Amino acid sequence: MKNLLLIAVATLALTGCAHRYKMTLTNGNSITTSNKPKLNKEGTAYLYKDLQGKESWVFAGKVTEIAPQ
Repeated sequence: MKNLLLIAVATLALTGCAHRYKMTLTNGNSITTSNKPKLNKEGTAYLYKDLQGKESWVFAGKVTEIAPQ
């Protein structure tokens, strides 16, 4: 029973770090990210990593929704 609990906790911990997010833009396009997009200090752009791990950004005014997948 302890082993099952340990496996369940480990699985939840590992999957909790692997969330992808979908950013929907004002033009109807969407961007899937490998991490949760973060608003920069100025509040003008969202910074994120794409599915290939490349860091990128998009103007905050172009984003209508950010949702986990």
